[in-house]
Amino acid sequence: MTPTPFAGTIGLGIGAVMAALGVYVALRALVFGGAPLTGTLGLDLGFAVFFIARGGLQYRRWRLAQERSTRP
Repeated sequence: MTPTPFAGTIGLGIGAVMAALGVYVALRALVFGGAPLTGTLGLDLGFAVFFIARGGLQYRRWRLAQERSTRP
């Protein structure tokens, strides 16, 4: 079963939301000095790194799918 282009767009959107959430958590903790969302600064930073990396992987997966779909 071949994924539709719409499915790739949804994956890209989910990746963008995950990366944005990771950036928000990291900036909130490091730059603005807000109280940790998860209870500890270390856990907040761990979540931030995970979400930014996961968003980046989603973008990479979408880009590779786009390249494959344009090949003859």
